[in-house]
Amino acid sequence: MLSQGVNIETAIMPFKVQQLVEVLMEKKQFGFEDAFHYLYTSDCYQLLLQEDTKLWYMSALGIFELLEEEKNAGKTANRKLLLFYAFCLEKYKDFSNLLAEEVLLLFRKYSVFDYLRDGFEVLHTQGENYILSEIDLFIKTQKK
Repeated sequence: MLSQGVNIETAIMPFKVQQLVEVLMEKKQFGFEDAFHYLYTSDCYQLLLQEDTKLWYMSALGIFELLEEEKNAGKTANRKLLLFYAFCLEKYKDFSNLLAEEVLLLFRKYSVFDYLRDGFEVLHTQGENYILSEIDLFIKTQKK
């Protein structure tokens, strides 16, 4: 049983951070201090803290990919865009009945994150069904 004031997300965070630090140490060849710094200075970490993103349910490798996307974008990835990516990934997961890792691989393979970034100004103002239809159409077009 969790103590008063502690919810499941708060209880998960130390484990998720530990997993991410291990992935960073392995993939980036960081020492643990550098790995913690890399994670804690990211917008991605801030999204992990937000209950509405439910980012902690993604695999450590999935979150690592989002973190790398942020860091590789010249460290200028804005929070709204990362939240939009997470929203699209999570909603498309439900829409397509795939696992989050499968959707992440699909998004990477067909450059969906680039599509979402390039169309962000228009797409983020649309409804969920429209966004999911556009993503699905984009992936089908890319497959051809």
